[in-house]
Amino acid sequence: MLQKDNNKDSNFTAQAPFPVLATSISTQMHTNISPIQIPRPAVHFRDSTLSSNLASKLAGDIICACTITFGFSPFVTVIDKAIIQKAAGTHGILQSSLNSIVNIARNPGNYVKSPMFLIMWGVYASTYCTVNCLKTIMEHRDHFKEPDALGSSNDAEKFGVFAATTAINSGASMLKDKFYATHFGNATAASTVPKITYGLWGLRDCMVIGSSFILPDLFCGVLTRNTEMDRKTALTVSQLSCPIAAQFVAGPVQLLGLDIYNRPLRNLSFGAAVIERLRFQRTNFTSIVGARISRIAPAYGIGGVGNTYLRDKWRDQLLRKEMQRNWQSKSQLTMGSARRTTISI
Repeated sequence: MLQKDNNKDSNFTAQAPFPVLATSISTQMHTNISPIQIPRPAVHFRDSTLSSNLASKLAGDIICACTITFGFSPFVTVIDKAIIQKAAGTHGILQSSLNSIVNIARNPGNYVKSPMFLIMWGVYASTYCTVNCLKTIMEHRDHFKEPDALGSSNDAEKFGVFAATTAINSGASMLKDKFYATHFGNATAASTVPKITYGLWGLRDCMVIGSSFILPDLFCGVLTRNTEMDRKTALTVSQLSCPIAAQFVAGPVQLLGLDIYNRPLRNLSFGAAVIERLRFQRTNFTSIVGARISRIAPAYGIGGVGNTYLRDKWRDQLLRKEMQRNWQSKSQLTMGSARRTTISI
């Protein structure tokens, strides 16, 4: 009996692997003929240069620039008009600002169609469009390693962006300044703007553009190296602080240009004219610089942060669509390959 039981156990042991082997082969065949599942990739990327669609990125740059500048231009027109009238001695900063706000609130439609608004919007829209598009072209070229990009100087590129942006901004700003000075300035002032005034306004624009689009990137690097800030936070702090700090120099420069336009002082000697202009600077420094800080904060501080935010969102959408198209294409190719494998089996 014991021998018989041992034979049964031996037979059972010898037969046991075969059902397992059959099950394993069946499972493997079933796995081989099933379509391969491709995980959907995450599509939220922070590197905005990954999208290969340059035309769509440039279109987004223009849309973002026009949108953000349309939002803050009304505020800037109020401050600019107040600065002109303050320098001319016809209104105080607060009085002029309140009058402008009341007029805008009474008839916003006419205001949006007025040269006062359209010229200001054109200045900032053209400036933001220029810097956005130039940065995008350089980022796109550097990322995709185009042959003509090899060996290019990063410092030279930054200077090129600065020079082109300053040229666009300064040219448009001078047209705007001339319009504002002749329409809201001293009625007894000369009909033509002196060349030295244009030169001072151009110097002011160089300071503004440099502190708004070039200096923040440099200051951001200093903050990330010497503090525990991440790059996003450091860039936001730089974009808000640099343009404001520059107004302590740019404000007096603009005020001097307006003073020369409103008061030529031809009847005074050079020394007496210098003393008179310094006295004028001391009297109006606080109000003019304060007004320019309140003006530049939305124009290039908050505006710069908003512009960066909108561009990042636009790039994310482009990249998401591009990645989804790539995933669908790869999925279709894989499904076709799986069908052919099933048929061959």
